[in-house]
Amino acid sequence: MSDGQYINVMPHPRILGVLGDIEFAAWQCLAELVDNAFDVFQTSPETGGERPTVSISLPTAQDSRSTAEVVVQDNGRGMSLDEVRKAISAGWSGNGRHGALGLFGMGFNIATARLGRKTVVRTGRAGDTYWTEVTLDLPQIEASAAYQAPYRQVPKANLEEHGTVITISDLKGEQFEALRRPNALRVIREKLGDVYSYLLTEQGFRLTINGKKLPPRKPCVWSEKRTVTRRGVEISALQPIDVSLSDKKACMACGYWNPLDVDRCRECDQDRLEVRSRRIWGWLGIQRYVHRTDYGVDFLRNGRKILLKDKRIFYWTDEDGLGEPELEYPIDSKAATGRIVGEIHCDHVTPNYQKTAFEFETAEWHQVLRAIRKESPLRPEIAKRRQLQENDSPLALLYSGFRRQDPGLNYLVPGNGKEAIHEKTIQWAKLFRDAHPDYQSDEIWYEAAHSHDHPHQDESGPDSDSGTDELLPGLGPVSPGEDDARGVPRTEDVPPADDPAPVETFAQRLQRYRDTADQFPDLAGEYLIPEMGRIELRVWAVRGQRLTNAKDQETPAFAIMLRSPQLEVFVDSDHQLYREHGADMRDIALLESAEYMRVRQNDNSTPLSQLLLLFKERSSSPRLTPTAMADEAERLLERIRTLMAPVIAETPAVHWLQLRAYEREAAEERFALESEPGLDWNEAVNNGEFIRFTPASAVLRVISESPALFMDGKVFRRSYAALSASDARDLIVERLMNPLSDLALLAQHRPKVTPEELGRIRVSCRLIARDLADDS
Repeated sequence: MSDGQYINVMPHPRILGVLGDIEFAAWQCLAELVDNAFDVFQTSPETGGERPTVSISLPTAQDSRSTAEVVVQDNGRGMSLDEVRKAISAGWSGNGRHGALGLFGMGFNIATARLGRKTVVRTGRAGDTYWTEVTLDLPQIEASAAYQAPYRQVPKANLEEHGTVITISDLKGEQFEALRRPNALRVIREKLGDVYSYLLTEQGFRLTINGKKLPPRKPCVWSEKRTVTRRGVEISALQPIDVSLSDKKACMACGYWNPLDVDRCRECDQDRLEVRSRRIWGWLGIQRYVHRTDYGVDFLRNGRKILLKDKRIFYWTDEDGLGEPELEYPIDSKAATGRIVGEIHCDHVTPNYQKTAFEFETAEWHQVLRAIRKESPLRPEIAKRRQLQENDSPLALLYSGFRRQDPGLNYLVPGNGKEAIHEKTIQWAKLFRDAHPDYQSDEIWYEAAHSHDHPHQDESGPDSDSGTDELLPGLGPVSPGEDDARGVPRTEDVPPADDPAPVETFAQRLQRYRDTADQFPDLAGEYLIPEMGRIELRVWAVRGQRLTNAKDQETPAFAIMLRSPQLEVFVDSDHQLYREHGADMRDIALLESAEYMRVRQNDNSTPLSQLLLLFKERSSSPRLTPTAMADEAERLLERIRTLMAPVIAETPAVHWLQLRAYEREAAEERFALESEPGLDWNEAVNNGEFIRFTPASAVLRVISESPALFMDGKVFRRSYAALSASDARDLIVERLMNPLSDLALLAQHRPKVTPEELGRIRVSCRLIARDLADDS
């Protein structure tokens, strides 16, 4: 082992001025270190027969700050001493500005300095007899002003070992606390799984965090074989894009693209020029579900997503650049929901240092936009009005074919025969991303769109011939001639009445129940019970009317299946079983479902209580545990913050002043951890977006101090403005704040609570969920 040796890590002068100005969230710091490993995998794929893997280790809630470490390890080819020295010196990049994910020097120094004060790099190549270990102790380096980092050479136990390990310790306080937050690991996993989805899927790279493999976030899109026809043109739901551009000389110093006939860069006058090919390729497609935010196009550079779900291609700007950009999609649906997505690779376009955006004013970026959408408006009538050529770009084709969201095959939108089933398709998309085998292809989505256009001919109810085997257990069909056996005259023997009174069919009765009912979304979905089969459950809480089953018997609940495998349970929410005796409507609904399946399978051997347990385990209704109820409380508070945001945006300064100092600090810390790349905190304060990151206590204070702004359907359904008496208004606010306080206490502080208190909090969650104005 060699000690007492140093390498020079003096940064380039042009970098010193920007290192302290670049803000990186925790996931971005980790991504910089992952980039460097993935660069090696792409340029030098030798990993000794092993799968190219990067393993990240993060501190947990049990770790103390004094011992906590962030470790990033890869099984790449490793580096020599000279390569380590160059890699660590900020401002140097052996990769240049092109052809790699990371600028190791700059990204490495920013990432490690943001996370902690001490970094140890251990690296070695196959065949080396030792590991090279360099220690970067930032306080010591700054104190000495010598920019010298000690290194040592540690003998290997196995000469064939190779790779690089980066260990960051003495973590900064705010970073340590941010990484230990309950949802920090989830946010980082989801972000990295999305950013690197192409490399993880197509290149076979492997990325783990705390030993758990990161699944790539794959696009849930319709197959290219799904088509619609517009004006005689068949339009596929998946449009490939592949545009080759002319070769140019790339400046490896500043990134500028030069003509082939120059010898020195026109931008920086350096002679480090290389001829590079340029290509724009990928695809645009139609997502199998619509969403308010989860749509748009991902733009990638060397396999890493730089822009995620970007929507700027949906705006048209007049070529003179004087007018405001016009939104062209989505504009045809009542809700601003979209489903056009895509993945565009543009390796030649320069990103910013944070890799959260491209340099949008460059000719290279404008070439990308033209390849996707050209210059004309997507709307043919607008193009014609402005005397512009009709747009025939890949985006324009998808726009003309799928701009609307009408259910059925005409626009490839799943429906139920009456309306689009957008919420259901979002649930299916979750199953797709959970790798459920039945939901990988688009067959289920296609069948739902097809069934909407071709409903069953006879769905009138349980006395129809079709589906009689799927009725409420015990209710069989009426046999031919059965009425005669009971002495009831046949229809043809009875003379018609002059004005027969209309008789409500059972199907009409069920629809009447649905029209006055609230759904239980936490019980809705697929239930696959071993040896019992599969159902898709929907539960209706009927209000204000007596509930009778197919036998005209009054009942607190009943289950019925009109079309397999869709089981509906109707619950009379005003029944004395719930009002007077305190039975839980959700439990009764699941009990009816369990009994239905047991009778359908003719299986009385399975205890009903055991079946009920299986149903409860498969429902998304939160369990009555402190952790589950805290998560449910936080989920509801997130919905409240989202609904409050547009109201806060009208007078953001007023509401910012309602926050206490510690709440502002907490909001800023959460913003740094969870916000989308490219968002600015000062801008969030000025436009009201800060409310999305405030602690629960601040949310309650803002509501209680300005209740009129959030009632009457804006955030909460409760009527407030119509009340003139101040005492009545105070009572409304008090009835709202009491359950909200339960949510805030558990979500923000997570105290120890008794089962009785948990029961009260569950009721509070349900009261708030029912009162929210977003219909989620």
